[in-house]
Amino acid sequence: MQTVLKYLLLIMCGSFCASEELQNQTNVPAIFFSYKLTPGILKYQEDYDRAVTLPRDTFIEAAEKFLGVCNADTYVFINQPGLRKLDFLEFETEFVSLQRYIRRSSTAIKFEKVDLLPQDLYYDLAEFVKEYCNVDQVLNLRGNNTEDFQPFIDSEKRVIIIEYPKLPEDTNERKEAFRHYDKYLRTILAQIPSPEQNVIYTSLNPGTTLAHESIIPIQIFPDIFDIKSRVGEVEQNNRVLDVPRLSFNDYTPRFSEPPSEYVSIFDSQLIENNRGLLQLIFTILVGYILIQFFFTKKTIVDEKITNKKDNVKQTSPQLLKKVQEIQKKPSQQVS
Repeated sequence: MQTVLKYLLLIMCGSFCASEELQNQTNVPAIFFSYKLTPGILKYQEDYDRAVTLPRDTFIEAAEKFLGVCNADTYVFINQPGLRKLDFLEFETEFVSLQRYIRRSSTAIKFEKVDLLPQDLYYDLAEFVKEYCNVDQVLNLRGNNTEDFQPFIDSEKRVIIIEYPKLPEDTNERKEAFRHYDKYLRTILAQIPSPEQNVIYTSLNPGTTLAHESIIPIQIFPDIFDIKSRVGEVEQNNRVLDVPRLSFNDYTPRFSEPPSEYVSIFDSQLIENNRGLLQLIFTILVGYILIQFFFTKKTIVDEKITNKKDNVKQTSPQLLKKVQEIQKKPSQQVS
């Protein structure tokens, strides 16, 4: 259905372009998108009627609300002079990178018609961010020169203001310009270390447009923003996943450990489980002690008897000799 509607709008646009001259713009389109969820900003989209031009004060209020949450590491303000809402229909296929970044964002809103904005708006918003979001550095880049941007790897917050050249009026040249600027945007955003970026894309320098463009019911990337509106305020880039904690079974050792470091023989459970074995060990031990006792005693007695006999054998000749001497003494006295 969206595809058919696009073709019908292109046919209607072609008929107007062939028959009408261009006139100065009285309003400009605008897009906000942020990688992280920006709470409270979606109500500006819900309250917006694309048939009516959004007042400048309401736009600035929405921009400050969008930036004041301070949920980004880099704030990118893109000024595309001469941008008109018809470009998003006629050159939709050239906005490849822009659409991809909007699609992956958590918050995205768009306004097809906004009152003409001050040319110094981005500098005012940069001061607002510096004051409320603790940002020190502001980088100003020419949108047609990649050499202006020096890649950085630190974690300091920054404001980047991209000033594209004014779009040409020729259709083919305008198409080529959008393709080139889209690639430039991809080059810059891809080199920013953190994906947490808040981006505002609009025109601060109005150009020309069709006299009856306001009556053409053009929407900015309806395939993307219709989904964003239906989803509502949902964080789509939450790095910390909200998942239940993993549950693990209690640790159980493969083999049950003993109740203490040392096994005691007085453990009642040990005695009960090994009663027969303990009785056998005790009987053998007692028998061994008795055998050792009686065998040792018999050996001692035998040794004493042997020693006594040896002593008797050794002393008998001496006693005999002494007796003979005693007997000789009386006989000598008689003579």
